[in-house]
Amino acid sequence: MMGSFWKIVVVVAVVAIAWFGWRWFQRWEKERREIADRRGAEDTVRRQRGRADEVQVEELTKCRACGAFVAKGARACGKPGCPLTG
Repeated sequence: MMGSFWKIVVVVAVVAIAWFGWRWFQRWEKERREIADRRGAEDTVRRQRGRADEVQVEELTKCRACGAFVAKGARACGKPGCPLTG
């Protein structure tokens, strides 16, 4: 009779370990997926910001007449020798 008691205790312990191990694994997997989703969203935002920055960057040239840096294609400053006239 005493041997069967310990068998039951061992079976209950194994089932409990398996149950709590499974719950821990599920929680760990959920956290891992959430972190990956957040990183993916952050990367998407970062890429979108990078594209916006690339579009907004414009080459500047120095005006020989006044020394100001102006965007290519800007209107002339009206001073003699302005490279933008024409």
